[in-house]
Amino acid sequence: MLRQIKRTDVKTPEVEVANQREAEIQPPDGGWGWVVCFACFLTNCTVPGTTSINGIILIELLDLFNDSLSKTTIVCSIIAGTAMFGGPLVSIALKFKTSHRQIMMVGGIIAAASAVASSFAPNVETLIFTYGILVGFSLAVSYFTANVILGQYFLKKRALALGIATSGNGCGSFMLNYLSTKFISFYGMRGTFLILGGLFLNMTVYGALCRPLNPVIKKSPNISQNERTSADEIEGAANLGFEAEEENKETRNEKCDDSNRRISEDIEPLPKVLRVRKSITSERVPNEIYNRKCNYCKATIFKNKYFYLLLATYTTHAVGDSFYIYLPVYAVSIGLSREEAALIMSIYGIIGIVSLLLIGILVDIIHIPTSYLLTAALSSMSISALLITFCQSFETLTLCAVTTSIGHHFGLSLRIVLVSAILGREDMTTAYSMLSVLLGVLYIIYPTMKGFVYEATQQFSMVFYFDAAVVFLGVVLSCGIIYAQKTGKFVE
Repeated sequence: MLRQIKRTDVKTPEVEVANQREAEIQPPDGGWGWVVCFACFLTNCTVPGTTSINGIILIELLDLFNDSLSKTTIVCSIIAGTAMFGGPLVSIALKFKTSHRQIMMVGGIIAAASAVASSFAPNVETLIFTYGILVGFSLAVSYFTANVILGQYFLKKRALALGIATSGNGCGSFMLNYLSTKFISFYGMRGTFLILGGLFLNMTVYGALCRPLNPVIKKSPNISQNERTSADEIEGAANLGFEAEEENKETRNEKCDDSNRRISEDIEPLPKVLRVRKSITSERVPNEIYNRKCNYCKATIFKNKYFYLLLATYTTHAVGDSFYIYLPVYAVSIGLSREEAALIMSIYGIIGIVSLLLIGILVDIIHIPTSYLLTAALSSMSISALLITFCQSFETLTLCAVTTSIGHHFGLSLRIVLVSAILGREDMTTAYSMLSVLLGVLYIIYPTMKGFVYEATQQFSMVFYFDAAVVFLGVVLSCGIIYAQKTGKFVE
């Protein structure tokens, strides 16, 4: 019978894996987590609320600098696009051993300083850098980090916490659209930039509240006795001939020689133990690592034609995200006041929150196929963009804004659901990241393109005709997704 002599400083990969299964950091699911949830709610009020007032800001910047619409729109479009780039930037920052809390606080400081610098901008080019790029990327990392750290504080109540936090999007859109109009009327656009700087500086306080979790390690009760015995056998086989106690070098060598003699006398069990160890350490673990690398290198997402179809569909859907940039400008051009234009955008934000709740009911309770809902959402956006050119009153323009908001937010909610259904959970993270980066680029390109359309025609109606045509192409493409779901190419 082999004598198992343990040594704590020699571990095989299997023992480390077993120990990692036993070591778990338990989210508190409450307590200070609700303070973090409140901080994330305020962050969600600030960041999406700031991007929602781009249409109001665009009107003032056109008056302030008297520059072309296409160039001035870049200031607003960059902020909308960079919101999708927060994930890669945070991943890079975390490699330098920074915490989510530090990233969020630094993002708030840079955003505040950049907004203050924007109040002194002499031209649109300077504002593109200070407000568009610096403020945009700073808000993006803070916004992404806040939602990530909230997920670390909750496990069983994560859906509730995220629901409370993300409801800040609509609240921020509703309040800031109204307040920004008042700020501009009292302090002008440059004074409003200073106020926004103070608002962004508050995110350092929100970040300070999001303190990292302490690594409280607990033993997992879910590991079976067989798994523990297997791990002990592997550890014992790996540690033959060593003592865990501290001894001098000469005594330790003598014990090693004695152990080797005992092994040579009882040679039969040894090859069996070594074969177990070899089969696990030299074959199974490297093969698992190799297989994971091979699966990654296969890039199955690039071989799925329906994923390309989904990317093409959301390429057309992205044109609707710049709708709120041009809607206030169009409202003012048909004779509405700036306060009425701001109120329309506030209603647009509130309807977005209602839409997020409604889509959950339609998918999870009524069980309407997601492909049908995507086609309906795109159809609503296309028809609304077409009809908006006939709107000449506050009531009719608000009605078109409501239907557009429903369709747009339906499409946003269905993105991750459709990606997961088409590609599966294994490739969902990579595929969704690719989709987010693509949308971020399009959020910058589309508003500028529509600015050129207006300058070429001098009619805002042509801008909305452009929206209607592009989104209608998405309706046609989404029919292919319906076909794929009906024929069983993917299942929700």
